[in-house]
Amino acid sequence: MKESKKQADLKCIIDDIAIPLGVVQEGMNLLKEYFEKHHDLKKKQVFASIHTNMERVSALFKGLCESVDEKRGPLQTNVHFDILQQIQSVCATHDQLFLQKQLRYRVTASADLPKAFANPDQIFVVLSHLCSNAIKFAPRNTEIEIRVKAVNLRQGAGVEINIVNDAPNFTEKDRYQIFEKFYNPKGDDSASSGLGLAVCREIIQKSGGQLWVDIPEKGKVSFAFILPCADVMVTARPKGQQTYKYDITITNFGELKEALGTDKSSQLLHNIEEHVRRLVRYPIDVVATFETSGIISTIYETQEGHASSVATRISQKLGGEHFRIGKTNVSVNFKYHLSVLQ
Repeated sequence: MKESKKQADLKCIIDDIAIPLGVVQEGMNLLKEYFEKHHDLKKKQVFASIHTNMERVSALFKGLCESVDEKRGPLQTNVHFDILQQIQSVCATHDQLFLQKQLRYRVTASADLPKAFANPDQIFVVLSHLCSNAIKFAPRNTEIEIRVKAVNLRQGAGVEINIVNDAPNFTEKDRYQIFEKFYNPKGDDSASSGLGLAVCREIIQKSGGQLWVDIPEKGKVSFAFILPCADVMVTARPKGQQTYKYDITITNFGELKEALGTDKSSQLLHNIEEHVRRLVRYPIDVVATFETSGIISTIYETQEGHASSVATRISQKLGGEHFRIGKTNVSVNFKYHLSVLQ
């Protein structure tokens, strides 16, 4: 009993240290670029010393956690929790960083949002990093939007979180190449800070979810992730299996929106989304819709070499489908893009 109480006390201490330490480290990484360009050499040297020691402290703490884990097993478990409370806590810890760049943030959520099922402390780390990343790259005096909604996954209910910020220089090329940085250990990871986007995506995947990046409209970037609302069995990846992202763009969506109106064009888009959802029969069947740009994206796992056949099946089914709004047939033109996430 005494040993069990000691373990519980140690867990509380580590949990109490981990979150503020992560937030401080994110803040230090955001300030690094500022001090690297600072004209005052003394201040630059002082910050460099503080930053170096902060990295040492973080490395020591991580090593301590790993050492403790080996002796007593995992510290934390997955539970049901309110994702909105996590988001509010993250925003509160980043208040000074928002103020420093004169940024505003806005949180929107769908009604009757279900509780997510994951490790809340690990999801806090993911949210903290993605929020810090948005603050780092968002232009001054702009808004960061955090959108939360319920989604239907193959294994049941889920929640989707989007962190959207202005990014005038973020291109489609960046969008498709950024995941290469996630999975190439020798790649240039200078665009990420703190724990890194690779670690964030690993945490989400181990929780039975998925993390990706999109351009919801010109001049904006969105880091999105999905979490299940129930316990999901995460199996080891079979040899040769990879994760792919297939983007389906309605090239005449602007014309359809003008002809049909906002409500009917939105209905059409979601009809196509549901059609795509029925076509995806592979693990990690995330299907997301971006109403502003008329894009439906799906993420699926399959054996290497089979991805194009899955994509072809989807495109052929869509190409042969007749879409209607009420009694009116609607002519829809599609463009497709297949990319590797892992």
